[in-house]
Amino acid sequence: MARQKKAALRPWHGIVAAAAVLFILFADLVGRQGLPFFLQTPANQINSATGGLLYPVDSKPALKGLSVHFIDVGQGDSAFIWCGGESMMIDGGPNDSNGKAEQYVASYGIKTLKYIVPTHPDEDHTGGLNAVVQQLSVQNAIMTDATTNTQTFERLVTSIKQKHINVLRAKAGNRYTLGGATFTIEGPVRGYSDTNDMSIVLKLQYQNRSFLFTGDAPTTAEADMLATGENLSADVLKVGHHGSKTATSSAFLKAVSPRYGVISVGKGNTYGLPNQSVLDRLKAAGVQLFRTDVQGTIVMQTDGQTITVQTEKAA
Repeated sequence: MARQKKAALRPWHGIVAAAAVLFILFADLVGRQGLPFFLQTPANQINSATGGLLYPVDSKPALKGLSVHFIDVGQGDSAFIWCGGESMMIDGGPNDSNGKAEQYVASYGIKTLKYIVPTHPDEDHTGGLNAVVQQLSVQNAIMTDATTNTQTFERLVTSIKQKHINVLRAKAGNRYTLGGATFTIEGPVRGYSDTNDMSIVLKLQYQNRSFLFTGDAPTTAEADMLATGENLSADVLKVGHHGSKTATSSAFLKAVSPRYGVISVGKGNTYGLPNQSVLDRLKAAGVQLFRTDVQGTIVMQTDGQTITVQTEKAA
């Protein structure tokens, strides 16, 4: 019996297989928003235009009601907020987050932000905002007079000027609208020499539900806000200064009386954050806590009555 010849492996078979593997790896990287911002943005646009060629378009929670996204940017802060077709961003994470905040917003097809709020000039809050300003259309920047001579902050200020973005000076009591929501500047209530004390603190209200964002405001600034007699109570507290013991005093926590707390912090950071004393304080107050170093990006949505929470990772 004649021996059958094995089919020869054609050269293009290997090329096609290699290309398929590379495409799968690339699509996975795009889906995890892992490209540098100058590559991630066009990749997201291609994915949206093709109805999810690279990753499922419904892989993120749909924007509805009031959507507050605490983005996992590592050791830093960044929150994306959407309501009624209007969007804003509070802080943008550090330089080494590689534009993740901008990429996250762009993955939703958002091209315009009504506001950006650099709470204070520190790099772990403002580093990623330069990519936001460069890649998206930003209408207003709410800022204090606090400055620093770091290249990161100077680059952001230069970009804001070059893009002709309207600068609104943060003043306690000022109120702004975002879709059907409103937010009020609660701090700083006076001038300070320390940039953390100068953190913009704002309370976001949507019908019967509210969120309090505190930047890195320490106990000194907290005490001054309490002394004004303003109503600081909120359903959700963005815990101050990444859970540092310099913030979230017992008096401040009692006044806010949150149901939920969110700590934005990097996994395995060298600062020992969040501090155990703060964690104990939050637990004793009955606050249900979420952490970006443990659960990744945290999305909270409300219809004005109830709040739902979705996390990127299981605790």
